[in-house]
Amino acid sequence: MPIKYRPVAQLAEWRSPKPQVGGSIPSWPANYQVNMKSSNEDQSKMKDILSWLAVVLVTAGAFFCTYYYTFSGPIQSIVWLSWFVIALFLFYMTTSGKQVFAFAQEAKMELLKVVWPTRQETVQTTTIVMVMVTLTGFILWGVDSLMMWAIAKITHLG
Repeated sequence: MPIKYRPVAQLAEWRSPKPQVGGSIPSWPANYQVNMKSSNEDQSKMKDILSWLAVVLVTAGAFFCTYYYTFSGPIQSIVWLSWFVIALFLFYMTTSGKQVFAFAQEAKMELLKVVWPTRQETVQTTTIVMVMVTLTGFILWGVDSLMMWAIAKITHLG
């Protein structure tokens, strides 16, 4: 609930007509509204904690089922597939899960914006890189051999 009056000291202050002259000009009066954000954050944190606890319990249950009971291959696959779907859904319900999925959607959109090279451009670029690496290797080998020969002649070892 905002307060509808101003203290007398704020009414006595004035703005200078010259913008380069500083003075005591309050930006705005204080806002006296109650912040309800903390209770929403507490509920969100509790929801996240419960969702993570559910993910851990579902994962432990899936391991327990496959470790202590023997199932055929298809049934075991169904257990793990349902574990994955349930855990993924519970992960999506958390705040960090929603952030991960939003990031994945943004990454997908960015991938669609990329202009990928054609096969011919890729082959040409790869060939140029391979030739340059080979050429650089031979040049470095030649310089190294020349330096070894020169040092051997200087030190009378060769």
